[in-house]
Amino acid sequence: MSYKAIALDLDGTILNSNKQVSENSKRVLQYISKPEFKNSDGEEVVVLLASGRAPYLVSPVEEALGIDCYLIGYNGSICFGRKSEGRNTVFSHSIDNSNLKAIFKYVEDHNLFLNIYGDGIVYGIDKPELAEKPRRYSIMTGATYKLIPSYSTLPNDFTPAKCLIILDDDKECDQLLETMRPLFPTLSLVKSNCMNKDYKQYYVEFLEHGVNKGTSVIDFCKAKSIDASKVVAFGDAENDNEMLEQSGLGICLANGTDITKSIANKVSQFTNDEDGVARELVKLFNLPEDLIQ
Repeated sequence: MSYKAIALDLDGTILNSNKQVSENSKRVLQYISKPEFKNSDGEEVVVLLASGRAPYLVSPVEEALGIDCYLIGYNGSICFGRKSEGRNTVFSHSIDNSNLKAIFKYVEDHNLFLNIYGDGIVYGIDKPELAEKPRRYSIMTGATYKLIPSYSTLPNDFTPAKCLIILDDDKECDQLLETMRPLFPTLSLVKSNCMNKDYKQYYVEFLEHGVNKGTSVIDFCKAKSIDASKVVAFGDAENDNEMLEQSGLGICLANGTDITKSIANKVSQFTNDEDGVARELVKLFNLPEDLIQ
């Protein structure tokens, strides 16, 4: 298969454990992104960065790679075009207000910390007893918060792209996800995580019904007239599962979760700290081997 699009998860995939893009990854993706590079069918190959992060937190990875990418944020809720295309909105989805109020009530009743993503801002309630959760989230992702005294501070017609509960324990996250899914049947609830050498966090994410990274790949392909079978996707965690399933080739890195490995078409022998994405792309596109140094 001659692939026309490369979809990349960020944390645990194109980013190493230090939350950085390696030099090998830069060289390989810059080589593929050159105007003169074409796949075996003579087509341009485009790169999509697909993350649960807000788009403004995805763009620094694009800058670190030194290429022009499509940006998918909030686990598939929004997609922006490349810089060369004026960074137009390719598609967007949001949580309706009635569901949003139900989420607010649940987290208030159970004293949980909730990230709310809208208008390019991450909102959260200013609670001293939960302050460590957004602090660690900011350290790991670079997010900047606007802390508010209560949810009533937000406009009545506010419809965020995504909400996210921050947890510190993997099993607690699984249990909460199992509890909450029946309570919110008209939303998509997915599990994700973020970690560095100092911290680990686990998340229950709320998205518009049917929205995930997999549907974002389908939406993108429809908008750009690309067959989904010509997408190769890379990921490592549960929120990447649908993206790996919907793409023509889904590759899970060696550091991925067991569940994600089980649904991937291929499990790389390399981790995100071993340039797994770059090494797989060199083989897949038959690139010069000296790109890996």
